[in-house]
Amino acid sequence: MSNKKETSTATTELQNLISKLEVDAVGIASLDEWKGTKLEETALRLLPEARSVVVVAMEVYREILDHASVGKKVDGAPMRDLLERHAEFLAGQLIKAVYDVAKATHRMELKALPLPAIGCPLDRRFLKAVFSYKHAAQAAGLGTISRHSLLITTDFGPRVRLSCCLTEAVLKPTTTKIIYECGGCHICIENCPAGALANPQGDEPYRINKFACSSFRAISGCSECMRLCPAGR
Repeated sequence: MSNKKETSTATTELQNLISKLEVDAVGIASLDEWKGTKLEETALRLLPEARSVVVVAMEVYREILDHASVGKKVDGAPMRDLLERHAEFLAGQLIKAVYDVAKATHRMELKALPLPAIGCPLDRRFLKAVFSYKHAAQAAGLGTISRHSLLITTDFGPRVRLSCCLTEAVLKPTTTKIIYECGGCHICIENCPAGALANPQGDEPYRINKFACSSFRAISGCSECMRLCPAGR
């Protein structure tokens, strides 16, 4: 009985810690609710006894995005550098948050796998990460993936950076709900400078040429779909 009480107390303490993380949004997905899905498959491949996914988000500031439009310069200086430094700061905040979750999980004598906000291991043959943060965020009720392939949140639109922590702790999931439905304005598709976006077909949520997008971003630091989305304005 005492072991059950100790476990319950430790879980409550972990839930409380998660609710107080210094991030702009946090959600929890219970893998028990996503059995047989790609989310569960990829999570268990990384942490075989994982039971929950904690997803954290930080806002990308609109003012910085407005200066980071493709080709914009001030006195000859490329303004995309502002966004790169901003992304580095947000990554630091996110990484601290997921490591705080992992550390608290370890105190429960359970395993946890914090995943980086930048540089998640990537299969470069297909430009496919080992774990999809945005799909985990959608499962945790933080937002909805839209036509530009980004997660749209209620408070920040697509202007968020994400990180995740897989944990063996059984945590209470946040409410999953449809937060935003894309109105099909096509602004992202029509204004993509890489021509990487297209109208989704059938039940596809989006259609994107990852290689065109990645190549263009590597050269120009593009974030036009995030900047122009009406949900983020």
